[in-house]
This record gives sequence, structure tokens and C-alpha cells, in this order.
Amino acid sequence: MQQYPLALITSITIHLLLGVVLMYSMEFKTPTKQPNQASKSEVVQAVSVDKSALQAQIKKLEAQKAAREKAEEQRVAELERRAREAEKAKQQNEQNLKQLEKQKKQAEAEARAAKERQIKEAKRAKELKQEAEKQAEAKRQAELAAKKAQEEAKRKAEEARKAEEARKQREKEAREQAEQQKLLEQQMKAEMEARAAQKQQYIMSERDKYVALIRSAIQSNLFTDASLAGTSCKLNIRLAANGFVTQVKTLSGNPQTCQEAERAVYKTNQLPVSEDPEVTAELRNINLTVAPEN
Repeated sequence: MQQYPLALITSITIHLLLGVVLMYSMEFKTPTKQPNQASKSEVVQAVSVDKSALQAQIKKLEAQKAAREKAEEQRVAELERRAREAEKAKQQNEQNLKQLEKQKKQAEAEARAAKERQIKEAKRAKELKQEAEKQAEAKRQAELAAKKAQEEAKRKAEEARKAEEARKQREKEAREQAEQQKLLEQQMKAEMEARAAQKQQYIMSERDKYVALIRSAIQSNLFTDASLAGTSCKLNIRLAANGFVTQVKTLSGNPQTCQEAERAVYKTNQLPVSEDPEVTAELRNINLTVAPEN
């Protein structure tokens, strides 16, 4: 300890002072000159007095020294006590520091663990929130989709209803139109049939007229004698569109009459035909009977 050298130095200093005092005292005890008897007695008395004073001084110094040593010992003891207490306090502080460091590390570890838990909990909370938001959004989307599907189904049902009504209306209109068309067709057919009949009647009438003209033309060129009176010949005559004879064929009758009838047809060469193609078409292949006139 630093206190021990200080005490040692103090003790040595005191002893040195005592030595100096003793040296001075010895000089007074050994005078160089021989005094007389009277002065000797005074000297002895003086020496005795000085010795007593010195002893008293020495005792005083020793007492002071002892007091100082005791005080120093007490101070040293106090210092040692304080040192022990300081050491103990130091050790306690070190232990406390270690404990505090341990607690600090434990607190830091707990803080880190708490922070990690907090981070994990925050992350989990965020995930749960996101999942909840996702589910809420999915639910909202599902509700929107369901609503949209319901509206779409309603719209389609309405469209289907309108389409069905339109279909029924179209069917009704179609039936009515079909009935009207059928009636119109029947009317047109009846009219066409009437017109066709009328036309056919006209054509046949015209045909008969031109057949009669053709027969008359042939008759005008037919040469017969009295012996052929009462005979006849049925011919098939084919004509071109302009009335020229393209073929004559005997179907039945008196051979001589038929021979004269064919000659009369070829002699006529171009027979009368109608300007109406339909009438002419009826004349391009005709059968007629030719009989000599009296």
C-alpha cells in the first residue's frame, strides 16, 4: 500500500532529529577547559538541568512520536480499512457491474427477443390484415360478381322474355303474313289459273282459227276429182316458227286423197301462223283432216 512508505519516512525523520539533539547534548557534557570547583558545581547543575530538560524533551518527542505513530497507525488502519472497504466496494461494484452487465445482456437479449417477437407479431398482424383485406376484397368481389351475375341473369331473363314476346309476335305476324301470303297466293293462283285458262282458251281459240286457216290454205291447193268425193286424209304437219312446212306425214285416210293432200301442203309451202309465239307453238305440230270439197 502507498501509506506504509510515508510512515517509514516519518519514523526515520524523527529518529534523525533525536540523534541530532543527543549529539548536541554530548558536546555540553565534554567541555574542553577545566573549570574551577565553583563553576564545576554550576556546570554539573546546568548539565543536570539540561539533561532533565532533554529527557523531558525526548519524552515529549517520544510521546509526540508515539502519538504520531499511533495516529499514523490509526490513519493507516483507517486507510487500510477504507482500502479494504474500497476493494470490497470495488469487488462489489465489479460484481454489480458484472451483474449489471449480465442483466444488461439479458435485458438486451430480452429486448432483442421482444423486438423480434414484436417484428414477428407485426409481420403476422400485417399478414393477417392483408389476408383479412384479401378475404374482404374477395368477398366484395364475390358479392359484386354475384350481384353482377344476378343482374346479368335478370337482364338475360328480361331479354329472354322480350325475345319470347318478340318471337311470339313474329310468329303471330308470320302466321298472319303466311295466311295473307297464302290467301294472296291462292288469289294469285286463282287469278293466274283464270288468266291461264283465259289465255289457254285464247290460245286454243287462236289455234283453232289458224288451223282452220291452214286447212283452208291447203284446201285451196288440193286437187281432187269426183271419184274421191266423200274421202278424207288425216295428216301430221310440222311447221317452223315462220310457218314454213318442215314435215308432212300421213296418219290415216284414203291413200290417193292423202297423196293429193300432202302435195297440196308442200305446194302451199308457208302456212299462216300467229304473231303470238304461244299460239305459234301450238301450231308447230298439228294434226288435221283434209277432205276433198265437191
